Amino acid sequence: MIFWLGFTVMVLNEGFVIMRHVHPWFARKRESLMAKYGSNWKRFHATLDYVWIGGVSLGIMVDISNWRLYATVLATFWSVVAVCVYLPMLIKRILP
Repeated sequence: MIFWLGFTVMVLNEGFVIMRHVHPWFARKRESLMAKYGSNWKRFHATLDYVWIGGVSLGIMVDISNWRLYATVLATFWSVVAVCVYLPMLIKRILP
């Protein structure tokens, strides 16, 4: 349960930040949050980073017998992000 809570926070926190590369609405929303809250936005995002990293890590440690499942879930999420978001960005940057 701890892992899944951490994973959910990760998806929501990082998903919002990643989506700024995909859709202009997310980019505008992020910019408006940064303009409105300034350095507090960075603190809030960093705090959520610590929460999800702690939740995921603690969840794996508590339920170490399922570490392969958790590693697969994390690898799948970040692989999909890499292939669907960052690889197209890289290709777009390299190819004119």
